[in-house]
Amino acid sequence: MGIVKMSERELTRGEWIARVVAGACSQKRAAERLGLSVRQIKRLCRKYRDNGVLGIAHKGRGKNSNRRISVDRRKQVSRIISGKYPDFGPQLAKEVLEGRHGLNFSREWVRQLMIEEGLWEPRQRKNLRVHQRRERRSREGELAQINGSYHKWFEDRGPPCCLINMVDDATGKLEELRFVEHESTQAYFDGTRSYILRHGRPMAMYSDRHSIFNGIKNDSQFRRVLKELGIELILANSPQAKGRVERSHGTLQDRLIKLMRLEGISTMEDGNRFLERYMEEHNSRFARLPKNAEDAHVPLIPEQNLDRILCVKEERKVSKQLTVQYSNKTYQLNPRKGSRRMVGRSVTICEMGDEVVVEYEEEKLNYSVYEDQPCVTIMDRKRLDSFLDRKAPLSIIQRCRKGARVNF
Repeated sequence: MGIVKMSERELTRGEWIARVVAGACSQKRAAERLGLSVRQIKRLCRKYRDNGVLGIAHKGRGKNSNRRISVDRRKQVSRIISGKYPDFGPQLAKEVLEGRHGLNFSREWVRQLMIEEGLWEPRQRKNLRVHQRRERRSREGELAQINGSYHKWFEDRGPPCCLINMVDDATGKLEELRFVEHESTQAYFDGTRSYILRHGRPMAMYSDRHSIFNGIKNDSQFRRVLKELGIELILANSPQAKGRVERSHGTLQDRLIKLMRLEGISTMEDGNRFLERYMEEHNSRFARLPKNAEDAHVPLIPEQNLDRILCVKEERKVSKQLTVQYSNKTYQLNPRKGSRRMVGRSVTICEMGDEVVVEYEEEKLNYSVYEDQPCVTIMDRKRLDSFLDRKAPLSIIQRCRKGARVNF
């Protein structure tokens, strides 16, 4: 007699069916205790009478599933992943197999295959510090989290650069992406301009305490711009506080880099063009619906000139010669009626790209660049030491060696 493998549930069924067949229990009572219908109890009784307890055991135990993927199919998928996408994660590998090769498999099946082939190492959860969760804003446009991420976005095909990222807090949408060489005030000006023209003004922006956003002595240029636009600036005390944009950086550093590799993108210009298409695909996959469908973005007022707002503005005092100093240059203001009253008062210098505008009481002033201030050349340490050695007076021993006259 062979060995019959049965589960605990099948053993329980076998005991009750044996009682029914022996006449010690009614079919109705057995159906109630096993949670089955009376018709099913009758079927099980027939199987028990024909094959004994073996009729209760599942017939497919120990056999391969009819839906099992063939060995050849597994080898084909394994060759594709190991040959073209060896560093892809299971989810991204699944998407690429569907989009580029027409192979539809579940994420878990791809993950198990990659683990067996040594292409993916299961990650163990770490005991991380617990931070209190913050509820998402209810409407899109109430809060935009902004940050920049330095990374080798083009791997070895191009130099490292920074990705300016703006994420909506309510939906998790990528509202603005832009590759720039460095994280600077002008880079955030350009990103904010594109955001406003595309969506409107958000009610608030959430950033870290970088000097671009948080001036040490006075308000930063970016904070001033947001004040003029009527946007509140909120400064985070930790990276976890703006976790929405920080987690999106992790996703982008995985998916975006690999997709740009498949497209052969190696420059910031090509990358910025690709970002337009990538944002749509990313948002359709990862964004969620807000609690309130109302859009909180505020349209731009016609009187607000973005060119005059999104620029660097500095205050300078007018000298007696009607000149102002700015960026190592002297600006000579052209004389006009009542110009002497400007002496000692402050004028506003607006730097809009290559153009510099001087304003006094909201009136644009004409000027000419008088002269460039001489740039101070910083001498390196070696040249400085040799220069000081030549200027230092000779010691008595050095003067004797040179035949100089020594008076004691």
